[in-house]
Amino acid sequence: MPKRILRNALLMMVATFLMALGLLTYIHSTGSLPGGENPNSVLLHDGVYTSAQQGYLSEVTVTVTISSGMVSEVKADASGETPALGGAAAAQLAQELTEAGSTANVDIVAGSTYTSQAVLAGMEDCLAQAAQG
Repeated sequence: MPKRILRNALLMMVATFLMALGLLTYIHSTGSLPGGENPNSVLLHDGVYTSAQQGYLSEVTVTVTISSGMVSEVKADASGETPALGGAAAAQLAQELTEAGSTANVDIVAGSTYTSQAVLAGMEDCLAQAAQG
C-alpha cells in the first residue's frame, strides 16, 4: 500500500510539473495584454477631449485623456442619471475603457442601456477628435 501511495504522489508531481511548464510556455508566447494601447493603430494626438451624449435622463459627458498616443484616462460624468444604475454604469465603463483603450470588446452594462450607449458613443467621439488632432 505505501508503495502505491508513493508512486501516485510521484506521478502527480510529474504531471503538475509538466502542466506548469506548458502554461509558462503558453504565457511566454502570447505576449502582453493591450491595457491602454491603441488597438486600431490610428494616430491619436495627445490632449484632453470631451464629448456630451444623451443618456436616459440627461447628458452624459465623457472626457478622454490621450498621452503618448494612447488612452491614459477616461472619465464619465453621469451625475444627471440615476445614481445606482446610470451613475454606477458610467463609472464601471470609464474604468473598462481606460484599460481597453477603445470601445472594442467593452459591452454595455445591463440595466443601464441608454447611459452605457452614451458613454460608448462619447468615447468614440473623443477618439475621433483625437485622431483628427
